[in-house]
Amino acid sequence: MASVSTESPGPDTRLRVDPTACEGIGICAHLTPTLIGVDTWGYPVVTPRGLTGGDVRRARAAVAACPRRALFLAPRGPEGSR
Repeated sequence: MASVSTESPGPDTRLRVDPTACEGIGICAHLTPTLIGVDTWGYPVVTPRGLTGGDVRRARAAVAACPRRALFLAPRGPEGSR
């Protein structure tokens, strides 16, 4: 199960999805349409950018609402990494 970061997220933090835990329910995309889209099969596609301003609040709401606990906040890796 993915864990939620307790550190204060910022530009070096991004919203991530665990594709093996996700069932494509779509609550996250409804809560955070500016951060999460859905692919052809209804699975989330998260923005690769870091979180800023109100994004943090919305990202935390999506993480908390995910029934499969497939979303989490994580440090942003080097450019080009997932």
